[in-house]
Amino acid sequence: MQPASVDVLIVGAGPTGLTLACELLRRGMSCRIVDKIEAPRTTSRAIGLQARSLEIFASMGIVEPALAQSVAGIRVNSYSGERLLFHLDFRFLANESIPYPYGVLLPQNVTEQVLLDLLHSKGGEVERAREVVDLRQESEQGIAIVKNIHDGTCEEIAASWLVGCDGAHSAVRKVLGLAFEGSTYPEEFLLADVDLDWQRSHDEVHVWLHNDGQLAAMPLPGNHWRLMADIATVPGQDAPRASLELFQQLLQKRAGDATTTISHATWLSNFQIHRKLVTSYRQGRVFLAGDAAHVHSPFGGQGANTGIQDAFNLAWKLALVIHGKAGEALLDTYEEERRPVARKVLAGTHQITSIFYQRNPLSRLLRDRVVIPLLQQQAVQRRLLWEASELGIQYRSSSLSQELREKPRTTLPTMRRKSKTLHAGDRAPDGHCLRLPEREETTLFQQFRQPPAHLLLFDGFVQTDENYAQLLQIAGRVEELFKDEVNVHLVVSKEIALDRNLSLLYDATHSMHTSYGVHGPSLFVIRPDGYIGLLCQPAREQPLLDYLQRLFRPAVRVAGNALTS
Repeated sequence: MQPASVDVLIVGAGPTGLTLACELLRRGMSCRIVDKIEAPRTTSRAIGLQARSLEIFASMGIVEPALAQSVAGIRVNSYSGERLLFHLDFRFLANESIPYPYGVLLPQNVTEQVLLDLLHSKGGEVERAREVVDLRQESEQGIAIVKNIHDGTCEEIAASWLVGCDGAHSAVRKVLGLAFEGSTYPEEFLLADVDLDWQRSHDEVHVWLHNDGQLAAMPLPGNHWRLMADIATVPGQDAPRASLELFQQLLQKRAGDATTTISHATWLSNFQIHRKLVTSYRQGRVFLAGDAAHVHSPFGGQGANTGIQDAFNLAWKLALVIHGKAGEALLDTYEEERRPVARKVLAGTHQITSIFYQRNPLSRLLRDRVVIPLLQQQAVQRRLLWEASELGIQYRSSSLSQELREKPRTTLPTMRRKSKTLHAGDRAPDGHCLRLPEREETTLFQQFRQPPAHLLLFDGFVQTDENYAQLLQIAGRVEELFKDEVNVHLVVSKEIALDRNLSLLYDATHSMHTSYGVHGPSLFVIRPDGYIGLLCQPAREQPLLDYLQRLFRPAVRVAGNALTS
């Protein structure tokens, strides 16, 4: 058997595949990425990036070009004619622990170009006009048969692992024979990317609810707009095709706007919404991610974001396994963690679609008499926007999440302010701090941009020599045994000096102690994807070493209270 020619073969160069490729290259993996289409996409397609995806882009070093080309700080207005029904504002999320408290509207082709630029900077390239027509799996590699669409010739590409990121009509999924279970909504939807000569705010989404159906206008960069509407279908007849004339009629009928002119369409399309989930995210050495694994209603703006986060979750796990630093069982946690997220997204977007876009009188009554009054309440808006931001995605039930917590014996300064209780499996919050001894301003997320996992050791306001000695002992043991896998940071509530080289972060305002809910000496293992793996209060060495041993698999074994070679 010939050895694999590449660590990972990625099929599909949309946001999911490009994110995966960039992350693998960043972590020292070799990969090839092939795509059936002959050139980068030029149409906008998916247009929303949520707060969590912006955090991921920041970790990858590309959030600035993404933000520079987007419409940010999105607010949503819903109307009946000219009457405002409710107003949503993502900026309520503003918090020191959330660096991007908003979503942005960014056309998918621009998102892909930002990722392509990053891929090229890392020496990667998309191999276009290349289609997977078959694959087979051997004990230590998978082999894909890839056809050149131009001349029909085929190449066998051997890879240690293969990932299908090739969309809702995934060839990889079909070759594997995995069922894509779900249904299709009966409604027909129309979209258009156009110019509008109106004076409405360009940093707000405008949605009109009408008995005939809905009409939405979403701002795009450059004073362009995305229009979207549902339209009734007649059995046995084709739905009318999207056109400027049809949208002009819908704008007048549903929004009561007879003065605005719609012009310069750069994309017109009809589509139906599917709601499907693959039965398994993995078969042997082949994984599925993004739309190849799950498709759902676009309402709520979760589509591309869910795929990007699939890739971000899988990349670090593949890298550890390929580097020989973790066992293959780690890869089972990809489906364990990400499939429940997709299932929840399908349920949530289905609920929104059913309430706002079905035409039966009962659904409309529920919408008008119950849902809209609820959406006028701030608490409901906060919950809705928090879910949409994807900041609340958590892996608490994952086998990678472990929590050891004792109740505090005394009331400490951080307990005076209320903070949401963090758990293992939650997203790790950001925080502003000073790097000592330079007193250089930094943030936790800036520290987390390094590929390894991170260990946060909080002094927890116990500012004694004995406490610092214990935390430094833990730090030294981790650095000795897991130096390449874990970056260690000591988070202190007062300025101290160390006679050793260790990342020392001064939480001058105590905001990080508060957001992490620290009460006494505590430790947190932050996974490479920014989620809390282990939470230990009070900080204890042996549970930490046991956890890292299970996660990484170095050439050591546990013996009593120590790890020995």
